[in-house]
Amino acid sequence: MASRKAKQKKKGEPQKDELTKEETAVAKHLRFNVATKKTTVFGQPAEYFTAAKAVDLLLDSKWATGKDVLFTTRQSVVDYLQRLLNKGLFYRALKVIQERKERKDKDKDKEKEKEKEKEKKDEKKEKEEGGEKEKRTEG
Repeated sequence: MASRKAKQKKKGEPQKDELTKEETAVAKHLRFNVATKKTTVFGQPAEYFTAAKAVDLLLDSKWATGKDVLFTTRQSVVDYLQRLLNKGLFYRALKVIQERKERKDKDKDKEKEKEKEKEKKDEKKEKEEGGEKEKRTEG
């Protein structure tokens, strides 16, 4: 089995996980030039970027203009970035927005205030109706 692996390496074909010089250059360009934001994921600090900004950057780069044109359309850039994603150069993550406890508390307080206002209105209506009945019985 070791001999099979040695033969595959000798053929000179790049393996699936290996990057070409071009892919490495594009990845470095993305890493150092795309605007990133910082956050924590599962307690670990992480940096993230949006795909739209990466696509715009690559469309304005030397790979979209010049002698050797690698990117012609937005879709070609998206396909290239998908290939880099499959090779593990970066990871895809979904944004999850968590509600803060303060918001929940505020919502509960607002609901309580609304209930109190309804009760006050109901009491006023009952008093008014009770006053009208007394006037009718007197007359």
